[in-house]
Amino acid sequence: MIRAFLLLLTAALLSACSMEAMSEKRVPDDVRAEINAQIDQLIAGDTEFIFDAFPEERDNPEFREQIERMAANVPNGEEVSRDVVGVIGSTEQAYSDTQGAVRRGTYNLAYELAFEDGYFLVQTAHTLTDDGDCCALRAINASRSDTSPMREDQVRRTRLFKFLALFLLITTLATAVILIIRLGGRKAREQQMGQ
Repeated sequence: MIRAFLLLLTAALLSACSMEAMSEKRVPDDVRAEINAQIDQLIAGDTEFIFDAFPEERDNPEFREQIERMAANVPNGEEVSRDVVGVIGSTEQAYSDTQGAVRRGTYNLAYELAFEDGYFLVQTAHTLTDDGDCCALRAINASRSDTSPMREDQVRRTRLFKFLALFLLITTLATAVILIIRLGGRKAREQQMGQ
């Protein structure tokens, strides 16, 4: 019972950690700023940063069509919110004979943007440059949906785990109180009978 309680409590605490907080820990500030700037550009219809990242694909009609489709997926109206809904990131220090210590990193982030008339899910993959600077775009995908593709499910799951953790905590405490009362009552009766 105690193991199940600790397991659910741990799950609740982990689910309560926001993706935003996780992105702040796993992804450097300059990378997050660059990704947000690129999302702003995509929303504004400026896709040149994608072609700059993949110059060999600039004249590929299928690639151009894919980028145009992503830009067309941006909902109309004002942006209401922007939330991190997925994070994978790692940074490490590498040593180079010519450059000394250079940081290396790979970062995948997913943002869910809510607009007045829909949702926009942007998934990106970035790496640091060979010099350890921010950053090289490796992949991007953007899709539109009428309902929240990820965020609402994450919020519901977090609420459920919090409720389960609270319920298990209360029932465990109630069980402990009942056992203490029963044991205390039994000892008191035994003392009375012994006299």
